[in-house]
Amino acid sequence: MEESTNRPTKICFAVLVHNKLNVVLDLLDNIRCYCPNSSVVLYNGGDDSGLCKNVGVPVCPTSRKLKYGVTAIYLLETMRWLGDIEYDFDYLINLDSDTLFVREGFEEFIAEQMKNRDYMGVDTKISHNDSFIGNQVREEYHLWKSIFGEKPFYESFNVGQVFSRRLVRRFLKSKRYDDLKSKLKKTKAFGIDEVAYVTMTERFGFKLNAYPKSTGNSIRYRPYFPLDETLGQLHRNKECYLLHPVPRDIKDETRVFVRSALKQQIQYNAEAQKYFLDTYIGDMPFFIRRKKSTGKTVEWLSASLEKGISYWRSENSSDKSYLYGPYTFGSDKVEAFTALETHYGNIELICRVGNNLIHYWRDEKSGEWFKSPAFADGVKGTPVIIESSHGNFEVLAPLKKGVWVTGGETTIILI
Repeated sequence: MEESTNRPTKICFAVLVHNKLNVVLDLLDNIRCYCPNSSVVLYNGGDDSGLCKNVGVPVCPTSRKLKYGVTAIYLLETMRWLGDIEYDFDYLINLDSDTLFVREGFEEFIAEQMKNRDYMGVDTKISHNDSFIGNQVREEYHLWKSIFGEKPFYESFNVGQVFSRRLVRRFLKSKRYDDLKSKLKKTKAFGIDEVAYVTMTERFGFKLNAYPKSTGNSIRYRPYFPLDETLGQLHRNKECYLLHPVPRDIKDETRVFVRSALKQQIQYNAEAQKYFLDTYIGDMPFFIRRKKSTGKTVEWLSASLEKGISYWRSENSSDKSYLYGPYTFGSDKVEAFTALETHYGNIELICRVGNNLIHYWRDEKSGEWFKSPAFADGVKGTPVIIESSHGNFEVLAPLKKGVWVTGGETTIILI
């Protein structure tokens, strides 16, 4: 591997996407928060050629519709494109759009694990006869024999495969590059990406390495990660950084939880804020990306230094960001707050003022903010607001002893 320097390790995430812009934006926000020193490039393998327009990250120019399960050509084309434009990175890491980071530390993990290494994958091993993916490739032995040879081939789960810059260059300069590209276009083997790249890496003479189990265990094919298992991973496993798979449904409870945690990370962590904002806009900036966002606009709420709440809107063009605001409302000193976008499209805001809670909501047509009477008593810390699947709002807030909970017409104090 190339000599290391004191600068941060430069990771480039290559992400294959095919639909659901809101999920793509969710992942881009997620990477920006938890891997702030890394870059992202996209390959659009879906029907909508305009899916990635204006999302603010480079898109592979050879992107085209790919067949489900036989998408490995995307990574080789991405490697070629990055090589042609001399894109700067130390490691290229493959991700799918149904992945999410759940805590900080992945960049440091990669820097540590990849010292003097060129490849790492999840559950990297020799492919045995009981492997479904391996048997798919064996049925095409006539196609792959010329580059795989007769030695056993290898498997590595596709998501999370790490390639050093040196290894990427080896792929691109290999005499077998054209043959590999041709075979990746011809193959019908489901999951060939889990065999082709790791086997070619071994054939090039590079050592194969597997993720530590503690990190690799949260990266799998199926089942999707439910919320309870996600919380268990976070609580018990401090080396759980990346989660796969998470349903490509913006309302999925695991995805909602991870996004809520991301917003808190931005709201209370100055380091995280600077990767989303290049200027100071107030205390506890709260990040809002609308469910129907096209990627150009982000809205912010922040607590004013003296009193009230400020509303901001940032818009991104191809080469510049514009910040509009503040529109300040309210006359109380806000000590903590949270917000959400309802299924009606309004922003609902719960503020803690002293030991009381105040509710505001925004009329989207007029842009005005309306205040409801104070409610609750004796609260502290940061409140939480939830909208149920039936459209009811529930608010939770810590008390000096216990938790204050309200939902609909019912209020409960849990001691």
